[in-house]
Amino acid sequence: MGSGKSSIGKRLARYLKFNYIDTDHCIEEKIERSISEFIQKDGEEKFRILESEVLKNLLGKEKLVLATGGGIILDPNNHRPLRQLGTIIWLHASTDKLFERAQRQSSRPLLEVEHPRHTFNLLLEERLSTYEKLSQIKIDTTHFSYEQTLEAMIKALRNFKIELT
Repeated sequence: MGSGKSSIGKRLARYLKFNYIDTDHCIEEKIERSISEFIQKDGEEKFRILESEVLKNLLGKEKLVLATGGGIILDPNNHRPLRQLGTIIWLHASTDKLFERAQRQSSRPLLEVEHPRHTFNLLLEERLSTYEKLSQIKIDTTHFSYEQTLEAMIKALRNFKIELT
């Protein structure tokens, strides 16, 4: 949350001439309402089930840049499909920077709580080791603009021997 997955993902897809897919957007199209409304009414557990379904429906697709919700990695059953879809890049930053960025958007259902910073810290702590384990490329975006992050991603992909257009 707040790493820039969506904004950077769109830029990377344009650069690569790939399709851009955001799993949260796919879910909202499917449920015909916002994720925030869905979670409030149906709960996070049902949201996570939908998230996994959307991910599995993408298997076999090629030439795509996929932005996922930060919690998709919580279900170990999602790890294999994520790896099958391609190279996993973790855009990370300092906790302060991530929280600052996350606060800029009003549609953060998991932060619509009494103590959002505390909740944010707990979510991040819960996910960090899995992000570390699952990602093949890690980019610290704390002090990067979108353009600098994109450049770092392209360089890392080239070093990772990914063929770029």
